[in-house]
Amino acid sequence: MRSFVKPVLVISACLDLQPVRYNGQVVKDELAIKLREYCQTIAVCPEVSIGLGVPRDRVIVYMDKEPRLFQPSTGRDITQEMLSFSESFLSSLPEVDGFLLKSKSPSCGISGTLVYKDPYAKEFYKRGKGLFALRVLEKFELLPVEDEGRLKNPEIRDHFLTRLFAIAHLRSALSRVDSVMQLMEFHRQYKYLLMAHSQVKLKEMGRLVANSKGNLRESVKMYSLLFMQALKRRPSRKQHANVLLHMFGHLSRHINQKERSHFVSLVEKFKQGRRDLYILTDIIKSFAYRFEESYLLEQAYLEPYPEELKDAIINN
Repeated sequence: MRSFVKPVLVISACLDLQPVRYNGQVVKDELAIKLREYCQTIAVCPEVSIGLGVPRDRVIVYMDKEPRLFQPSTGRDITQEMLSFSESFLSSLPEVDGFLLKSKSPSCGISGTLVYKDPYAKEFYKRGKGLFALRVLEKFELLPVEDEGRLKNPEIRDHFLTRLFAIAHLRSALSRVDSVMQLMEFHRQYKYLLMAHSQVKLKEMGRLVANSKGNLRESVKMYSLLFMQALKRRPSRKQHANVLLHMFGHLSRHINQKERSHFVSLVEKFKQGRRDLYILTDIIKSFAYRFEESYLLEQAYLEPYPEELKDAIINN
């Protein structure tokens, strides 16, 4: 079992069980509630923070060259207040590892926010993002930023959690690195996880680690950047299949032809969407335990985040 660094997660206050929604209610989202056990959370409600209160009249996003925020019942344009708060809040944050925001919100929505062509919401324009969320995405482009609505998709949720816990580990481990060997050890643990996301970045990072004897601090800084860039892209099933077969190659000498053929057939079914990833990683993990393949058991790919959160995905 891996031990995990607690990520620092900025979370919409309504998802943190605080009664700050426009109607005074909370949002009981299973994943958000469970994440509170595994993360250090920083709660924020931008609308309450700019003085709109609870309960409050409807606020909408509309387009006027740039997205703007408006309260039709009062005729109040609150764009500048929201932009000023966003800049102040985001600039004052400690080092954070990700954001979990409220879907469809005119301030926090990463997806599904109703955007209108006019300030009184008479003509619909499109579904987009909230103003606070837009600033988060601009300022923290390499961090995982999602809303609870998008995380209903198991693949998006798996990617979000993988990035969140990997970046937390990166932050913690590299803050203590004082030798090339420590950097190499961290990189070794993430070889297959990085391979799944970007073989190009993996090779670039490997070269960086191998040649980092000069300026270690600069190498660590560049490594962090490449690591987060690599994890930003969600792996395809084909990329996962490639990693699974690479890892299985470490075990093939221990097992018979029928077992090998069976595993390869399961990987093909996974590529076709007929098997879930966790089934294949659990098989590899079982073989690794049986044959004491410590190199595989240390790989973050097999357990990228706490098992209890993985169970939430499977049972969702």
